[in-house]
Amino acid sequence: MDGDMQQALNKIKVRRLILWTVFLTYIPAIAVTHIAAATSTPTIIVFILWLIMAGAGGVMVSFSRCPRCGNLFHMRGPSTSWSSRCQHCKLSLSGK
Repeated sequence: MDGDMQQALNKIKVRRLILWTVFLTYIPAIAVTHIAAATSTPTIIVFILWLIMAGAGGVMVSFSRCPRCGNLFHMRGPSTSWSSRCQHCKLSLSGK
């Protein structure tokens, strides 16, 4: 596999990692803010910021292009797949 394809696959992997990190930080971020804040305003702000980050991360992952076929890696039709293979040419994120 050439370096450009591996670099593109690594970019998709990083985007997925960012999205999973955002998802996994939701409950701890809300809990810590709720416990530490005297009012609910900081918790609401953290929730809105988290929602924006989750939306941006979802868009980044959903609209990642496959380096082999050029189609959207995670999308075939209107829904996003969490598969580690391209939904069109079946290229794996491992490059196989």
